[in-house]
Amino acid sequence: MAWFGRKSEAPVEVEEVEEQPVLPDPPAPNEAGLRSMQDHIDYLLRLVEPLNPFGMSLLEAWDQVLCEDLESLVDVPAHTTALVEGYAVRAEDLVVEDGQSVETMDLFDGEGRLPLGAIKTVDAGDKLPPGATAVLPTTYVALEGELGRIFERVTDGEYVRTAGEHLSAGEALMHEGDVLDERHIGLLAGAGINKVFVRPRPRVVVVGSGEGLVEPGLAIQGEQTIDANSFLIAAAARAAGAQVFHVIVGSNDPAELKQAVTDQLIRADFVISTTGGRREDYETMAATMDDIGLVDSAQVATTPGRTQTFGLIGEDRIPMIMLPGNPVSAYVSFQAFGWPLIRKLAGAEPQRKLHRGIATTGLRSLKGQTHLLRGIVTTERSITRVSQVSQPHALSELAESKILIVLDEDTEQVRAGESVFYWKLDEN
Repeated sequence: MAWFGRKSEAPVEVEEVEEQPVLPDPPAPNEAGLRSMQDHIDYLLRLVEPLNPFGMSLLEAWDQVLCEDLESLVDVPAHTTALVEGYAVRAEDLVVEDGQSVETMDLFDGEGRLPLGAIKTVDAGDKLPPGATAVLPTTYVALEGELGRIFERVTDGEYVRTAGEHLSAGEALMHEGDVLDERHIGLLAGAGINKVFVRPRPRVVVVGSGEGLVEPGLAIQGEQTIDANSFLIAAAARAAGAQVFHVIVGSNDPAELKQAVTDQLIRADFVISTTGGRREDYETMAATMDDIGLVDSAQVATTPGRTQTFGLIGEDRIPMIMLPGNPVSAYVSFQAFGWPLIRKLAGAEPQRKLHRGIATTGLRSLKGQTHLLRGIVTTERSITRVSQVSQPHALSELAESKILIVLDEDTEQVRAGESVFYWKLDEN
């Protein structure tokens, strides 16, 4: 018998701590504390998924990525037709039992199946009557009342466009991942297809912010500045295939910026921030991003555009990047990091194609950094020559440029006459 009863212990309540979401671990920096350009691109692409596809009409689906394999629904042409003006005929009727050519045939002027031993008048493009297998051109026949005198004979299928000759029902037309251009849309329409399953065009909101920023066309007062950067990037996003919305917030007030950005999230698949170029403009927007989302700030081994900020913001974790304030840095950063994200959202290939040309002058870079130079290409005797563009006015320099010359991390110098790689700015 127990002398003392054991005291029952009250259950201990364990407070559940909700784990706060965080971004995946970023790529390791190099010895200089910088993240490589390709590592940064790959990291951002890991954080973004392609948009969900849905059915669209053909015209709405132009320039979008197909999410299904497509086959022709009909034969093209739908019927067997005459290629030339002449007489529909059953080719075997042109030969008699001894192998000689028939001399005359009856002219049939009725409807329905072509009778044995008869011919029927047809124009080019006319549907052949049932039973007919070929067409006798008019020069092969001389009409004599209700009879046709035959001068030449034809074989099955001669002077005929057969049903399904161009496309047959079930024939493969396009495959998942293909991009619909105007020629594909014509092909699909002709094959009887009116709707396709595609990824929608990404909705990109470009937010220009900074104290005193105003739209072009307005009178400038005091220390106000015309906002060119957001227009530049909005146009670049549209060129990349996005549906673009554009807003300007001429303020650095944190509450105004937060309200402006969060108001846009309902219609955004991707948000891009541009600023007026002052340090405080950038810092205020970066703080706003940090307040409403998960943010990755990195020093990237890229010139121009070393400082890069990315975030997943709002409840739906909408991707957002913040571009540097200098116009050249902003534009180059967009091409390096924003363009691939738009392509990923659209389900298209996000890696840019490298082209090769011959440098017309010497080019220099810093080892360990990717240098993106503005340039143009010319062709002389089938040789592509690459030249750097450099002007004191940043926007004039960008307006003249057609390519970005890519000097990778291992390149310190390219001499005139040596090969160099570049991205085409007008290539999707």
